[in-house]
Amino acid sequence: MGVGATMGSAIGSAVALFCSNSCPGDIILRAQDWANARGPDSAPVIGGFHTPVERDALRILLRGNAPVIIVLARAAQGWRAPKPLGPAIKAAVAAGTAQIVSPFPATQTRTTATAAEARNRHILTLCDTVLIAHAAPGSKTEALAQEAKAMGLPIFTLPSPANSHLLQMGAQIVPDQ
Repeated sequence: MGVGATMGSAIGSAVALFCSNSCPGDIILRAQDWANARGPDSAPVIGGFHTPVERDALRILLRGNAPVIIVLARAAQGWRAPKPLGPAIKAAVAAGTAQIVSPFPATQTRTTATAAEARNRHILTLCDTVLIAHAAPGSKTEALAQEAKAMGLPIFTLPSPANSHLLQMGAQIVPDQ
């Protein structure tokens, strides 16, 4: 069974992607493999795409025409796509494979740590499944995984000894691609 079939079988059911800022190399490679396995018929991947691993996954998803929903931690008005990915994001939005959304009013013009936390909690209300590529122990990402679990969302993670605490929490390993 493929990743898309296991993690959100219907095209409309979104898979949220989260990863801590610090991430072991083996997980970075597995996250890249996961993103490369997604295509135009995959369930949309939703996230803030803020951490290095999340941004790298976004780059791969955009290149593969996989559907993505980018949730901003600020108002959408006046937002400009980050330079390295800007043209790819604009092209994906124009092609209808990417959406830019924000839960914030026009007055929230800056991304802050508090806004990023609120954005991540909002993402949990929009998804059907959560992939925590990696959550450093004691991190905000680990706390978010606990919130997702409390909400009853299925949580997946990538195979690595560094994710054993997520497995103990009840996360499942993403099936082989």
